[in-house]
Amino acid sequence: MAYLQPWMLWALPAVLLPLIIHLLNRLRYKTVHWAAMIFLLKANRAATRRAKIRQYLLLACRMLVVLFLLWAMARPLIGGWLGAAAGGAPETVLILLDRSASMEAHGGDRPESKRAHALALLAQAAKQSAGSRFVLIESVLRQPLEMADASALAGMQMAEATDTAADLPTMLRVALDHVVKNKPGSAEVWIASDLQASNWRPDSPEWQDLAARFAGLPQAMPVRILDLSAPAGGNVSVAVKGAELRARDPASGRGELNLNLEFKADADRKGPLPLLITRDGARSQNDIALTAAVQRQNLKFATAKLEAGWGKIELPADDLLSDNSAFFVYAPPVPLRAVIIGDGPATARLRFAAAPDKARTDRTVEVIPLTRADSVAWKDVALAIWAAPAPNETVAKNLRGWVEAGGVLLCFPPEGEGGGGALDVSWTAVENAASATPFRVTSWDEFDGPLARTDSGAPLPVARLEVQRRQLPTVGETAHVYGSFADGRPFLIGRRLGAGQVFACATLPDPAWSTLGEGFVLLPMTQRLFALGGSRFAPPAMAIAGEWKPADADETWTAVETDKRRDWRWHAGVYQSGARRIALNRPDAEDVPDLVETTRLPLLVPGVKMNVMAGALELKADRLQSEIWPAMIVVTMLFMCAEMLLATSKGLLPQKPATAPRVRATPRPMEVTA
Repeated sequence: MAYLQPWMLWALPAVLLPLIIHLLNRLRYKTVHWAAMIFLLKANRAATRRAKIRQYLLLACRMLVVLFLLWAMARPLIGGWLGAAAGGAPETVLILLDRSASMEAHGGDRPESKRAHALALLAQAAKQSAGSRFVLIESVLRQPLEMADASALAGMQMAEATDTAADLPTMLRVALDHVVKNKPGSAEVWIASDLQASNWRPDSPEWQDLAARFAGLPQAMPVRILDLSAPAGGNVSVAVKGAELRARDPASGRGELNLNLEFKADADRKGPLPLLITRDGARSQNDIALTAAVQRQNLKFATAKLEAGWGKIELPADDLLSDNSAFFVYAPPVPLRAVIIGDGPATARLRFAAAPDKARTDRTVEVIPLTRADSVAWKDVALAIWAAPAPNETVAKNLRGWVEAGGVLLCFPPEGEGGGGALDVSWTAVENAASATPFRVTSWDEFDGPLARTDSGAPLPVARLEVQRRQLPTVGETAHVYGSFADGRPFLIGRRLGAGQVFACATLPDPAWSTLGEGFVLLPMTQRLFALGGSRFAPPAMAIAGEWKPADADETWTAVETDKRRDWRWHAGVYQSGARRIALNRPDAEDVPDLVETTRLPLLVPGVKMNVMAGALELKADRLQSEIWPAMIVVTMLFMCAEMLLATSKGLLPQKPATAPRVRATPRPMEVTA
């Protein structure tokens, strides 16, 4: 317990004043024994016992009145949310600090971020638990760090802002491991978080294991959550989805930089938005018209040479500064090669979709019949298009090894009765649609995958496809459906296989099958898969802050776009090591403001005592503890009333001994003698 006026505690010896006065009053009287005293004492023994009880009660009330009056004048503070329990402060307090990118939001007009506000609250709370050991577990490294002085939490490097995500289940697991290893007598967990759903992952099966581990502890370990969530404000975020340098004039060496950007805006943020673009130190501005909550935008810039470079995208300041910038690097295109396995009539259209620009020498494609598939040098291939029956065992083995190493395989129907295909892809029998009602694709993934929107943000005209014949594919239980027909059957599916991916389309780009061969869907779909498969031939250009690690731990990576201190482990930016560059950006999930409902938090770990402090953003650090002097004044008045009742109550006053009633004697009549 802390005090706002602790100097008043020096007056606490005044509590003994009523006792001293009582003892002095007793010295005023002198006891004189006389003969009849013994009879009076016996008569008043019961009354004397009541009188002593009354005096002791009066003395106690008067001392308590002075005690609570002085205590109230010292203005004591009680712990409230983070205060010590009645049994005393815990031996160990584990502070789980969420320092993800979303914690840099200001939550309205506040001058400080949610993270900074949480640090102030935690530092103030640590002062009232001076006898506890404090262990910090932050969201990036997730390693227990014992703090010598928890009040200096705000100045620690391990508590500064980051551009990373948080993993609350893993942080709790680390806290439990620390408790099991060190076996403290008592422990508590304090969590400071904005309750972003992507960081808590409430649907993860890990919570069941955490609940079992909490139940297995030898003592209860309460969890206290500092709820720093706030309603979404007028925020806009920007992310770079791709940065590609293309050769436009091979003779002069000129190129074109294509930037694919994604904007996410709250409902009340619409209209024009200035966008500051930095490329190799040169700045320019573009105005973007926001028309939707999620919007894709493609920007193109002419370059004089096909040389590597870096850049930065910046938005005007708003509630959350960490999502107002994004970084990118670009390099000359790497020559890529594709192969088409098959010899049917559809191969010509597939060849054009893979390499439509004959002047572009960095994209080459070769058509190989199935009989010569064993001669393919798979290590040099970025994309393989399979439009043939299932391969033999040797080719299948080589094909699987290539995909697992990072290759991309696109399969088309083999035009048979169905059965097995390449790499566990199986096909149903051919289905023919009625001539007047072809099969239509009615739903597809517009924001990710081969059927996503174009660089300009326009959706692909997938709904225009007319499919007369189809063979439905399956690629395993973990397949993702990228597009489906009106009857719910899959049009395009895919799944991961090692470092690569396998895709399967339900129709052929042949006029007898569908209008897919017209190119308005096939061309962008194939080019995206081509680029996806070719990404393994170039060093990574973009990665996620907090997740990327250099291949060599001894490498030194320094920031390019700023002279300020930057740590690649948790700061976004462009970093360089020798001639290599990489752009680190915050995770996409940090731009999704969905929150975990506070009523759901106790259900994640049933059986654990959990206290959620809602509205923590409105709580000031110097008021984390509540003043209780008004309650003490009320208690003082109650003791004064009790003292008055004791002083005036006749029931507790000494009673006079009862006396026998007097009997009037009847006078005798006078006798008269003669």
